[in-house]
Amino acid sequence: MAITTQISQPEWQALEKKRVVFGHQSVGGNILNGVERLAAKYGVNLDIHEQRTAPAAKGISHFFIGNNGDPLSKIKDFATAIDAGAAQNADVAMMKLCYADFNAATDARQVANAYITNLESLAQRHPETNFVAITAPLMAVQTGPKAWIKRLIGKQPNGYVDNLRRAEFNTLLRERYLSTGRLFDLARAEAGSTGKYCMAQVGDQAVETLCPDLTNDGGHLNEHGQELVATNFLSFISSLATRQVVAK
Repeated sequence: MAITTQISQPEWQALEKKRVVFGHQSVGGNILNGVERLAAKYGVNLDIHEQRTAPAAKGISHFFIGNNGDPLSKIKDFATAIDAGAAQNADVAMMKLCYADFNAATDARQVANAYITNLESLAQRHPETNFVAITAPLMAVQTGPKAWIKRLIGKQPNGYVDNLRRAEFNTLLRERYLSTGRLFDLARAEAGSTGKYCMAQVGDQAVETLCPDLTNDGGHLNEHGQELVATNFLSFISSLATRQVVAK
């Protein structure tokens, strides 16, 4: 996924034809805040509705899923909503986990396998909708004197190992979906939208991190981050095919 810095007129025109369903938690809300500001800035009428029912009009229908810290609850909740009709008539359906769903103890492979299995099962049950994967969002890592002291006494600064688990999950999603065009790489947008690529060294592995310029609290997106990530989100959605009606 190439990093995008602005939405073109043809992309806006493509977006106006789409029905998108989006299950998420707080970072998803950050992205949608950015979408609203971009639409206002460009004078585009892009409707955003919070609902779990089938989208009646073009635009983005979204709803909160599961509980932060419990990724399997989000996977199950999204499937329940879709099977109950939340994606009926939708061109695209997508589900995002949160940075809070990963910590040093997380079995990232187990979470990825559950996520992929669920997404593919939904795609089989609802073939008229394009189901899209989203990489997990990142966190900024601790730097400065406190981080230096922790390293000096043999401890990892805050955020490093947690981002390693997110990287493990994201790698598995990229391996499964990147070549298919069915992956919005949120982690890449968070790490690379500022013109530099934000990375941290965890042992002998370099992992992506949320660029500090895009956040005020280390995890959620500030206004600048919201607009940059929303630009990539919208550009990606505009590139996806519209709904194909399946004969019954």
